[in-house]
Amino acid sequence: MSVSRGLRLAVDFFMAALLLSALAYRITGDLWHELTGLAVLALVLFHNAANLNWYGKVFSGKYGARRSVNTLLNAALIADAAVLFISGFAQSRCVLSFLELDGGIVLRTIHAATGYWFLLLVSAHAGAHWEWLSHSAGLKGGTTFRIFCAFAATCGLWAFFERDMFAKLFLGYTFDFWNPDYPSPLFFLANIAIMGFYMCVVRCVLTVFFDMRRTVRERWAHRRRNEADL
Repeated sequence: MSVSRGLRLAVDFFMAALLLSALAYRITGDLWHELTGLAVLALVLFHNAANLNWYGKVFSGKYGARRSVNTLLNAALIADAAVLFISGFAQSRCVLSFLELDGGIVLRTIHAATGYWFLLLVSAHAGAHWEWLSHSAGLKGGTTFRIFCAFAATCGLWAFFERDMFAKLFLGYTFDFWNPDYPSPLFFLANIAIMGFYMCVVRCVLTVFFDMRRTVRERWAHRRRNEADL
């Protein structure tokens, strides 16, 4: 499926926005949650259809460190998305209410956890493809931009603990709580900051890892050349 870079970028940003909206079901209500969930599913399917060539190459070619990391990350994202959407369908109260499904409290807990894992993995996926995203969006990695990213990541780290994300990721919540006394925009800003934190962590870890790996390989090659000259 041939899709322009600009359309892919627009779809990805729109999907991230809808994902944030779907997570706010305590604010928006069940109907909007289910509708945005279906919209996210449609955009996920579109994203995968636009990248079918990746699936065709999974079992061919050599696997280096970067390709292995990206493949594992993609596999985790696909598995999490499958559980997320299946568990969502199984407990639909609005869109599929005519089926009278009863997902149960355990399935609700799994759905909540996989929703926040989906947020993490989507952000990690974006961090691993930062070069493509920044190039497509025309972003330049100047000092001002780096300072802004560091500030956003710091806010995301604070929001991570403030929103008790560790418990959300590991089946600690069945119903996500949002204090109605807090302004609703703060919920979205906190989750956006958390996404930025995930992206920056993955981006920095991968950069350091691949730089160290390249340095080790260069030093090893230099040592072998020196030994060959002796």
